Amino acid sequence: MKSIGFTARSLVALLSLLIVTPLTAADSVRLQLKWTHQFQFAGYYAAEALGYYRDANLEVEIIEGSPDINTAEVVLKGDAEYGVGSSSLLLLREAGKPLVVLGVLFQHSPYVLISRRDSALQSLHDLVNKRLMIEPLADELIAYLKIEGLDRGLADIREGEHNLESFIAGEVDAISAYVTSEPYALRQRGVDINIYSPRSAGIDFYGDNFFTTDDELLNHPDRAARFRNASLKGWRYAMDHPEEIIDLILNEYSSTRSREELVYEMESMQKLIHPELIELGYMLDGRWQHIAETYATLGMLGGEVDLDGFLYRENGGQDYQLAYRVAAVAFSVLLVTIILSLRFSSLNKKLLRLLHVKSKFANIGESVNHISHQWKQPLNDLGLQVMLLEQTLFNEPISEDSKKIVRRATAKSHDLLEFMAGTVDVFSGLMKMGGESIDFYPDSIVRKALSFVSDAFELDGIVITSSFDDGVQLNGNPAEFAHAVLVILNNARDVFIERGTDSPRIAVRSRMTANGHYRLVISDNGGGITVKPVERVFDLGVSDKKNDESGVGLYIAKKLIEEGFGGKVIASNSQDQDGALFSVTIPGHVQSV
Repeated sequence: MKSIGFTARSLVALLSLLIVTPLTAADSVRLQLKWTHQFQFAGYYAAEALGYYRDANLEVEIIEGSPDINTAEVVLKGDAEYGVGSSSLLLLREAGKPLVVLGVLFQHSPYVLISRRDSALQSLHDLVNKRLMIEPLADELIAYLKIEGLDRGLADIREGEHNLESFIAGEVDAISAYVTSEPYALRQRGVDINIYSPRSAGIDFYGDNFFTTDDELLNHPDRAARFRNASLKGWRYAMDHPEEIIDLILNEYSSTRSREELVYEMESMQKLIHPELIELGYMLDGRWQHIAETYATLGMLGGEVDLDGFLYRENGGQDYQLAYRVAAVAFSVLLVTIILSLRFSSLNKKLLRLLHVKSKFANIGESVNHISHQWKQPLNDLGLQVMLLEQTLFNEPISEDSKKIVRRATAKSHDLLEFMAGTVDVFSGLMKMGGESIDFYPDSIVRKALSFVSDAFELDGIVITSSFDDGVQLNGNPAEFAHAVLVILNNARDVFIERGTDSPRIAVRSRMTANGHYRLVISDNGGGITVKPVERVFDLGVSDKKNDESGVGLYIAKKLIEEGFGGKVIASNSQDQDGALFSVTIPGHVQSV
C-alpha cells in the first residue's frame, strides 16, 4: 500500500506540473509594421527567426503594413501592442495620446523630396509653383519647404501617399520618398532624379522608431522590456549579418522585391542608422527637443514640451561607483578638448599670419573657409558625442550599456579632435611652402590637397578618384597652387550639397601635354555650371550657387593660376559626366633623371 501511495503522489505531482505549464506559456503580442515587408524591418525578422523573441518568452506576430495603415491608430485601438512609427508620435503624445517610444532605429530621417532631373539647372527652389505630393506624417519635409521659403503660398503642396506611377507620368512634379527605396525603383525604370534632403537645411528628425502605450507599460512592464531587448538584439544581428537577413526576407516574407533592391535599401540604411557609432535604440532628449522646436516653428506645437513619459526609461538603480568612473572619463575628454583647443588657437594664429603674408590674392576669409568646410561635419559629430555623454551621465541609469556608450563616445570624440588638429597641420603645411617661386611637383601638392579634404568629403558621401602623371615640375608658389585646387574641390562639394546630388563623384587627373605643359582636370557630376556663358563663373561677384553671395572663390583661383604661373583655367560642362569640368594648364618642364 505504501508503494501505491507513493506512486499516486508522484502522479499527482506530475499532473500538477502539466497543469502549471500552460500558465508559463509565451506571451502573445503583435507588432504592426508601417509598410510592406522589406529590409526596413530586418531586426524584427531576425529576432523572430533566430529565436530571440522565443528566448524572451514571447510569441510575436509581425503584421505587414500598407499605404493606408496608421500604426499609431492600430496600437491605440488595441489591435497591436507595439508599432513602428516616426517622429510624428511626439505630436500625438502632446495631443493626449498615451504613446511611448521604446527606442529609435534611424538616427536620421529617410524622408526626402524627389523631382525629375529634366535639366542641369534644377535646385529645390525650381519647385516654385510646381505640384508636390507629400505623404501624411512627413512633417520634416513640410518644415524643410517652409524654411526654404517654399511654403503653401509658393508651391502646390498636396497631401497623399506618394505614387510612383503618377510621378513618372508627370501628374505631379515632386514627391516625398524614402531615400532607402524609391531612388532605386525610379532609376531602374530609367527616370533621372534630383534628391533634396531636409538635413541640408538643418532639419534632422529621427526616422523609424518602435513604440507602445502607457497601458502596456503599466500593466506589462516586464513584457515590454523583454520585447524591447529582444528586438534590439535582432537589429544588432541584422546589421552585422545583412546578407543572411536578405535571404530570410526573400524566402519568408517578400517575393515582390529583388535581392539588388534589398541590398540597396540595406546600404542606404547603414548611413541613417550609424550602428558603428550609436547603440541601436538609443535616443537623446536633446534631439527630441530639436524636433519639438521644429514643430513649433510650423505652428504644430506650442509652449514647452515635456518628454517625461514619452521616452521609455529602463528601470534600475544608480551605480555610483561606475558613475564616478564615467565622470572621470568625461573629465578626461574635457581635458583633451581644452588641450587641443589651445593647440587650435596657436595654430590658427600662425595660419592667419601665413595667409596674410603668403597669399596676395586670396583674402583671409576665403582661405580659412577651406578649414571651415572640413570642420562642419566633425563638429556636428562631436556635438552628438557630447550629447551622448550628457544623456548617459545624467538622464540614464548607469549600466554596462551606458558604459559602452561612454567609451564609444570618448573614443570617437578623441578621433574627431585629432582629425580637426590634423586638418590645421595639413593646411598650415600647404600654406607655408615659401612665398618665393620654387620648383615643385604639382601632383604632390594635389595629393596633399586631396588628403586634406578626403575625410570630410567621405562623410558627405563624395567619392574622389584620381590618376597622376608625376613627370612634370612647375615653378611658382606651391601654396598658391594648392589654394586654387582647394577652391575648385570645395566648389564642387558646395554644389553637391545644395543640389542634393545622388552618388556625388569627383574625378581628378593630370597629364603632360604634347608641348610639355602640365594639365590638371577636375570634373564632377553635380549637374553642371548654370551661369551663361560658362566663362562668367570666374567673374568677381558671380556664383553658380544660390547660397553664395560673394562669388570670389573661383575668381581668386583663376587669378592665382594666370598671374602666378602664367597658366590658364577653363570651365566647361561635361556631357558624359553631367557636371562641371575645370581644366588647369600651366607651362612646366620635365625633371631630368
